[in-house]
Amino acid sequence: MDTNGDDQSSGAKMESVVQDGGIDHIFLEFADINGISRSKQLRADYFLDSWRDGFAMNALLLVQTPRSDIPTNSGLGAEIDYGDATIHPDPETFRRLPWFPNAARVLCSFKLNGEPIAAEPRRLLRQVIAEQADSMDLEFTVGSELEFYLLETAENTDGTRYEPTTDHKHECVTWATEEVSSFYQHVTEWAPEYGIDIHSIQHEHGAGQLEVLFDYGTALSQADTTFDFKRLVKRAAREDSSRATFMAKPFGDRAGSGYHLHVGAFENGENAFADDSDGGRLSDRGRYFVGGLLEHADGLAAIGTPTINGFKRYESGSFAPYTASWGYDNRMTALRVPPGVTRIENRIASADANPYLLIAATLAAGIDGIKRQLEPTSPVEGDPAGRRSRLPHAPELALQGLENDDTLVGALGEDFVRAYTATKRQELAAFRDVVTDWEREQYVETL
Repeated sequence: MDTNGDDQSSGAKMESVVQDGGIDHIFLEFADINGISRSKQLRADYFLDSWRDGFAMNALLLVQTPRSDIPTNSGLGAEIDYGDATIHPDPETFRRLPWFPNAARVLCSFKLNGEPIAAEPRRLLRQVIAEQADSMDLEFTVGSELEFYLLETAENTDGTRYEPTTDHKHECVTWATEEVSSFYQHVTEWAPEYGIDIHSIQHEHGAGQLEVLFDYGTALSQADTTFDFKRLVKRAAREDSSRATFMAKPFGDRAGSGYHLHVGAFENGENAFADDSDGGRLSDRGRYFVGGLLEHADGLAAIGTPTINGFKRYESGSFAPYTASWGYDNRMTALRVPPGVTRIENRIASADANPYLLIAATLAAGIDGIKRQLEPTSPVEGDPAGRRSRLPHAPELALQGLENDDTLVGALGEDFVRAYTATKRQELAAFRDVVTDWEREQYVETL
């Protein structure tokens, strides 16, 4: 494995920490196509002996469904005889696990027959940065805001039941935020060593729904931080005998959880999205970026709403997006230009979106808008429902929108789109095989 000077320096530092820091176990960690953390645990001495050559790992792990069902036609199953790839640690991502003192993790990239695998999310984002973002002479900054639910579990005759840790809608209510202080203490205690700069927590609109905010960063660093953040939150919840979920809509009658992605652009230190002559308004390039996001909204919905459940979050008249629309400080639009530092907020995604894929697709779509100088529709005030085109309301429509979007397919790669849609269609097939309680309640006695 070829390494440059920086890789060698970070690799030597990683080896030193493992040897001298009381670390007995290393997790070889990666994000699958769903954004789920998967890993292999190794003894530290074996890791040190072999990490520069890589380790065998089933390539199919990248594209399995959240419950590890195997999709067909992904390009990584029967097509390669269900064979192994190799995973290669990135020493820059080496972190001690604060909840597992004698263990550490390192993020890994995949290669198959010596070549990168298109379906690997982190590699895909790096590709978009190299091929798309770098061509613009702009420095893009990214910020992630994710909502999630903190749940208590109870066993009953029907199995596990989940209930929110707080009992009603308590948006920013002080005592409700204090109710989860034990969970928050774990998060804030572990976050610094895990490389996450947490700066606030608040109770969101739904019962048991929270939002924890952390610093912005570059595209790749923010994706890594967001991936780590999800792992941190879920681990802290388990330490507190509860469960955290980034599921988009865990309760039909309560607020959904969104992933609001903020994107800024700077050129020579100046905000490229800001119109200097009109404070808070978008520059030409800012508008074109919005135009690109609107042009590719269906494909962005496929990436940003990766589960069947997530499409239940799209509601007219709510703070969740319903239309391909934009506005200044309008939370009912899919794209919002917030007050303060001029930036563009993509509100299409649900909290269960894969951060690597969401950031990659958002940058690719927006950069296409700048390159082609796509003027967006006019900004919307009030509810845009009925005045702007509707976002895809079902996963089948969104996946078709992605497949038919030549620009996004070109930017993300045909092999990636093939793998992604295969995985999501496997989920759809599994869902269709399930007969729900709702169906029995509706039809057993009436039909």
